[in-house]
Amino acid sequence: MLGLLMAGPAASLTAAPKPVLMVLANQDFYYREYSDTRRSLEASGLAVKIAAATTARAIPTPGTGQPAGSEGGVIPNLPVAKVDASDYSAIVFVGGWGSSMYQYAYNDPNLDGTIDSYYADGFYNGDDNLGDGKPGEAKAAVNRLINDFVDQDKYVAAICHGVTVLAWARVDGTSPLQGKKVTSPTTGSPATFYLGLWYADHELSVHEQIVANGGFTNPYSGQYGNPTTAADDVIVDGRIITGQDYTSAPLLGRVIAGQILRGKN
Repeated sequence: MLGLLMAGPAASLTAAPKPVLMVLANQDFYYREYSDTRRSLEASGLAVKIAAATTARAIPTPGTGQPAGSEGGVIPNLPVAKVDASDYSAIVFVGGWGSSMYQYAYNDPNLDGTIDSYYADGFYNGDDNLGDGKPGEAKAAVNRLINDFVDQDKYVAAICHGVTVLAWARVDGTSPLQGKKVTSPTTGSPATFYLGLWYADHELSVHEQIVANGGFTNPYSGQYGNPTTAADDVIVDGRIITGQDYTSAPLLGRVIAGQILRGKN
C-alpha cells in the first residue's frame, strides 16, 4: 500500500534540468556578456556554474559593465580541466579578448606542430599558462569539453569574441562551426601575427576567423531582426547557439533556457 501511495506523487515530479556551464577567461572577459546572460538563465529557472582555466578570481576587461565601485571579479566554481560534460545541459563561452586563450587550433590551424599564428600578448595564446604549468592545458581541456558536449548532443553556445573559441575548436578534425550559421561581433581581435601577416588591435576580424573555419556569419552589425540593434541577434543552428555582442546577452540566456526547457536537450 505504501508503494502505491508514493507512486502517484513521485511519478508527477519532473527532474530539474541540469545546470548551464559558463566559461570565463581568468583575465579580460566581458562582464555584461557574463552577467546579463547569467541573469536571464537564472530568471528562467536554470542553475549556472562557472568554469575557467583556474579557480583564481577571473578579472573582466575594465569598463565592460561591472557594478559601480567594483572590479567585477568572479570566482569560478571549478577549473575547465575538472568539468564533466554529463553534469550540464549546455556550455556557454563568454567573450572578451581573454577568451582567445581557449582557441585550440589558432596557433597551429593544421595541428601539424608548426606555429602559424600567435598573439602579441602571450596571455591570449593560452600557453604561458594558467593551468599546472603544462603548456596548452586549458586549451586542450576546453577542446575536450566541446567534443564531449557535441558527442552528448548538448547545446554549445558562445557570445561575441567567445564565438572564436568554437571556430578554432576541432571535433573529428573540423570546426564545430563548419557549415553552421552563426552571429558574431564586427569588431576585431587583439594584436596578432596571423598566417604570415601582422595585425594591430581590432584589425583581424572575428568574421574572417569564422569563415576560415567553414562557418557563415553576419558581415555587419544588427543583420538579423531589427537592423538598428544587435540586441535580437541570436542564432540557433542545430545545437550551436550564438549571440553577437553584449547587447545580445539577455536574449542569448533566454534562448538557451528556452531550448533546454522545451525538452530539446
